[in-house]
Amino acid sequence: MGKAFSRFEPTPSRSPEECERHYTAVHVRMAQNLLRPMPALVSYHVDRAVAQADVTGGWGQRPRPWRFVVLRFDPGATLEFSAEQNEMVAQDHVNCLYRLRHTDVEEAVLLDRRDGQLALAKFMVEADRVAGVDPDEAWAAFSAIAERVRERMQDAYGARVLFLNRVLNEVECEPVDVEGQRPIGMLDEPARVGYLEIYFDHERWGREVLGPLVAEGLLRTPELEDVNLVQVDERAPLRRG
Repeated sequence: MGKAFSRFEPTPSRSPEECERHYTAVHVRMAQNLLRPMPALVSYHVDRAVAQADVTGGWGQRPRPWRFVVLRFDPGATLEFSAEQNEMVAQDHVNCLYRLRHTDVEEAVLLDRRDGQLALAKFMVEADRVAGVDPDEAWAAFSAIAERVRERMQDAYGARVLFLNRVLNEVECEPVDVEGQRPIGMLDEPARVGYLEIYFDHERWGREVLGPLVAEGLLRTPELEDVNLVQVDERAPLRRG
């Protein structure tokens, strides 16, 4: 299955409240209109960061990321917009977001105990490669973090799903109003390494299992930077079938 992530922040040209209102009321609806006719699209999910794990093992830190988008496609397919559609989307970014980072990823399932469970609390880990570090070394470090998470989830109450996503490429963006609003091509080498998607039955169980990983320094590694563990509110504006 094809899969892609986008990650972005609220534009400084608008207040956070304006960005949130426009994104939820206008941008998501526009995306639904553009994506729904695509026969290869499997699902479109939007995730809003609501909490971030802190060095005490609690969840009191203000989240560094704002929102993520997760797209799934039939095998071999990817996001396909016309030039006119791409420009329409870029112009709308001015109203709500900047520092867009879009990546295709390869997914591996490290744990899956859904068994019909429909109501789940989601957490994510994101990470960048430190400049000068070999991409394979960075991936090995991120994979080691994924294994630590899997070990904690293995016998944990309420632990359901763990997806490990390896970044394959990263889009290069230019400003429209401010930085990172119009895609213009691909970076020679992605700085983003990967994403973990982590699901529990309830936020309490996820916070209790995952928070200590930060307090114990188990997400810190010299190969990686901007490693953030966040809880997200996930919605599904589109899903086929």
